[in-house]
Amino acid sequence: MFDRKKALFLCVVGVAVLVAGCAKKEEAPAPTPVVEEAAAPEPMIAIAVLQPRAGLDLSGTVSFSQVGVTVTIAAHVEGVAPGKHGFHLHELGDCSAEDFTSTGGHFNPTEAPHGGPADRVRHAGDFGNLEVGADGAGHLELTSDMITVATGPNTVVGRAVILHEGEDDLESQPTGAAGGRIACGVVEPAG
Repeated sequence: MFDRKKALFLCVVGVAVLVAGCAKKEEAPAPTPVVEEAAAPEPMIAIAVLQPRAGLDLSGTVSFSQVGVTVTIAAHVEGVAPGKHGFHLHELGDCSAEDFTSTGGHFNPTEAPHGGPADRVRHAGDFGNLEVGADGAGHLELTSDMITVATGPNTVVGRAVILHEGEDDLESQPTGAAGGRIACGVVEPAG
């Protein structure tokens, strides 16, 4: 016997199965790609520890930190007479002479005239003046794209930093009339 209700039920179920099989399946959304922030490049660092001229009791450090083409120079001194003191990178890393003249002249690979750190034309080693307070401490921070910590002709590594007894006038040739050298430190790679 033919049962209409059963036939109708089977027909509805069949159509539902057929529709379900033909229907476009809903896909899970594509995962969102994880974008990691690029890590900042590690800076290349070099350091000089200042030694005083005989008879003086001062100390200090100078760090050079390079990221990209920019080098940040940070100097800190203690036990220095108050006032402004010329501060330069010299061509030779030799602090053996009692008066530190063994370091040669200012580092000047472009053979430019002496100037201040804000001058477009200057020695690569012209860092200006480090100002020391009444407590004998001084700090200077500046940036340069004329020197590198990386190996190459403009590297600071193997050269010397000099602190002078007087103020650099930022114009007298060839050294700024900053007077004698009171501290010297050879720049070496950190770590």
